[in-house]
Amino acid sequence: MSKRLFLLWALAVCFFQQARSQEVDASISVFSKYNYYTTEDSATVVFDLPDLRSGGLHVRMSSGEQVFIEKQLIRNARARLKVPMSGFQLGESVLKVELTANGQPLQTDTVLITRLEPKANEVKIDRETGGLIADGLPFLPYGFYSGKVADLPEQEVVNGFNMIGPYQGNLPDTYAERKAYMDRCAQLGMKVQYGVNSLVGSGHNGSKGLDRTEDEKFELLKSEVLAFRDHPALLSWYINDEPDGQGRPSELMEKAYQFIRELDPYHPVSIVFMMPSKVGQFRHSMDIAMTDPYPVPRSVTGVSDYVDEIGRQFRFEKSLWLVPQAFGGSEMWPREPSAKELRVMTYLGLLHGARGIQYFMRTVEKTTPQSVSMWNVCRDMAVEVSEMTPFLLSDSIPVTVETNYPKVEAKCFSYKNEKLIVAVNHSNEPLQVNFKLNTTGYSKADLWFENRSVLVKGGVLTDFIDAMSTRVYRLDAEDKASEVKRAGNLIYNPGFEQAVAPGLATGQSLGESFYGKTDPAATVFVDARTQKEGLFSLRLITPQDSTGKMVRFLPIILQKGNTYQVSVWAKQKAGETATFRLSIPACKQEQSFELTREWAQYSFLFKSDTTSTNAILNLDLVSAGTAWFDEVNVSQEPGLSYAIQDDNSALVSIRTNIEETSLYYSFAGSKRENKYSAPFTVTKPTVVKALVKKNKETLAEGQIFVPINKALNKPVVGESQPHEQYAAQGLASLTDGKLGTTSFKNPNWMGYLDSMVTFVIDLNAVQKVSSVDLSCLSDANSGIFLPRGVKVFASEDGKSYRLLKDFRVKEISKRGEPYLYAVEIDGLGTSARYLKLEVETFGAIPEGYLFKGTNSWMFVDEVLVE
Repeated sequence: MSKRLFLLWALAVCFFQQARSQEVDASISVFSKYNYYTTEDSATVVFDLPDLRSGGLHVRMSSGEQVFIEKQLIRNARARLKVPMSGFQLGESVLKVELTANGQPLQTDTVLITRLEPKANEVKIDRETGGLIADGLPFLPYGFYSGKVADLPEQEVVNGFNMIGPYQGNLPDTYAERKAYMDRCAQLGMKVQYGVNSLVGSGHNGSKGLDRTEDEKFELLKSEVLAFRDHPALLSWYINDEPDGQGRPSELMEKAYQFIRELDPYHPVSIVFMMPSKVGQFRHSMDIAMTDPYPVPRSVTGVSDYVDEIGRQFRFEKSLWLVPQAFGGSEMWPREPSAKELRVMTYLGLLHGARGIQYFMRTVEKTTPQSVSMWNVCRDMAVEVSEMTPFLLSDSIPVTVETNYPKVEAKCFSYKNEKLIVAVNHSNEPLQVNFKLNTTGYSKADLWFENRSVLVKGGVLTDFIDAMSTRVYRLDAEDKASEVKRAGNLIYNPGFEQAVAPGLATGQSLGESFYGKTDPAATVFVDARTQKEGLFSLRLITPQDSTGKMVRFLPIILQKGNTYQVSVWAKQKAGETATFRLSIPACKQEQSFELTREWAQYSFLFKSDTTSTNAILNLDLVSAGTAWFDEVNVSQEPGLSYAIQDDNSALVSIRTNIEETSLYYSFAGSKRENKYSAPFTVTKPTVVKALVKKNKETLAEGQIFVPINKALNKPVVGESQPHEQYAAQGLASLTDGKLGTTSFKNPNWMGYLDSMVTFVIDLNAVQKVSSVDLSCLSDANSGIFLPRGVKVFASEDGKSYRLLKDFRVKEISKRGEPYLYAVEIDGLGTSARYLKLEVETFGAIPEGYLFKGTNSWMFVDEVLVE
């Protein structure tokens, strides 16, 4: 028997055994996880065992004389066994799978394992999840049908759509137009369901269609496949529109399918069906089975029936997509769906197993759809579905969540030890819903797309759901989200884990990489499909060199003379060569790096030559391509910190993230450098300087002031309380040893608007007092001015005070960068237990400053007594 005949026989046995298993024991499905394998080390055979049996379940897998596996299956609902790819040649191989229970034959299956050479733009089907693998990552197509393409990709890729499916002719005279939009989609990272349906069968609704013979059409089909099979934008081949309803023979569909597969085995073939009950006759004609219920103005729940039926026939075999209705106002559809109806249809499709969404339809002329609100909700869901993609395409089995209303459907999806509950209320009234969780240990849930949380009590999550609406809950998100925070990191939301609006991380703004050159279709989105840590990374797509968007992080504070390390983890799309840039314009720092396809850390050091409160780190992808970024970091290097001890000493710690180096430290006024090995104690006010050295070369340096003094942790009372907006920890903040930065938003600052501020420090015993320092902030651009003067009074009993000094501050706050200023009052030469300070604030802001004529602020963080 020839190899081809053997494969045909094996396939026949496979289909016979599958049919027999459905008749005799429909509870077990055995299949190859991927429709083909390229770079994988092993093939995965999946066993779906929904009804757990008593007794042993044994599996034997072999190919010819070679036995790969003989073992007991794990006793759960889904088992996966890996077979080394080294056991398979290129092409198709048949794996015989024999199941026995309690020593008795139970079921025999043949699983086809296809191995191909790797290809840059390959698209695989994960039969277990029904999802696709594109560019090496899980891919859930979310797009739309269109007529002319024009600028639709540019308009919609920025809204989160990742796929377009044009209706088009396929004649040579319009090839340049098709090539142009395919090239543009590739630049934008948008995939194309490439339509060749004009070449397969007759026209639609009784029209003759293309006036060519079948042979001529297939010759054109060959040209189209050969022209675009290696194109990076190609997702799949769309070969027919509703052949079940149009009366087109399944033999013709199968012939076209086999014809394309011979030319291009790397991309799936799709067909849309209007009558799911008839799709069985087209089983060998496609890899993607689409269905278009179009239920409006009838009940939107018809979507569930269509998807369920197509899933019943093709589960674990094909990818299932939904074509939601986004049209109306003609023929049998007197109106378009409302925005709420379209939302419910889309989410119902996802809950029932659809793993692709392609709306019908979106036209360039905006004649379809007509409703602005309806299409806007499609855009909203584009970024929602993108965030949910790894959950929806996870190989963990979704679990139905019980609710107290039959019209509220919910499922729990798992990914990376996270749980996501997706719920749909398809009734036209708001409901208070109880979700009964099938797991314990959760105290609350975050609503992903609404910036609020709800409590979980006794394993029940209770929430209101609007009429015809959806909810997405992430269980215990704040506890489980891995927000990477390196010690001393100055970047807000460095791991992009905080994303209040779908697709958008908090803490960044967007600008232009190169002024006037930005492509309006360049995109920046959070991406949950790949990350270094946590759940999200940030994905940048730059369509052409120098046309990308720049990510600008929130301002950070840098101190003159200190060294800082800037770092980020990043990777690029396979097959590309891209360059990204990190820059801090305030310090004239800029570094560019070439990316690789695997996660790698990129970093550089710099010594700040200026003190800045508004230094901004910029990140951009300067060359064409797709890249992901995670764990952005700017931190002082070395990092210094101190902790005040119970005895009012300070324990100083020094750290470095630079490998294979040594740490040294010294004190102000001393040239002696000590090698750092462990935290050390400081008992008096001093500046500690730290160095990072490698082979005696200093790579980085920094310093910190440690405010040990007689007032440390002493009680403070005052007639003047700080403004509630800038209250720090109250008056105790004046002696807690915690210093503010040059940012008035630092929580250690106390802010006053009073004309006179008075407070008393109790030193707990009569002590010698030689000086008092008042630590203040000067930030004239924010209306924060230095005080005009400070009167210092002393007392032994806290009742009778004597004036020690009436000190006038000669400096007036300068415009420009904020700075720290110590009002130093020395030469006191007295003994006292109580010190009273009367601080005269600056008052009205003078001419030449912002906010002229308004009352100025005074900011103070600490009083130091020596």
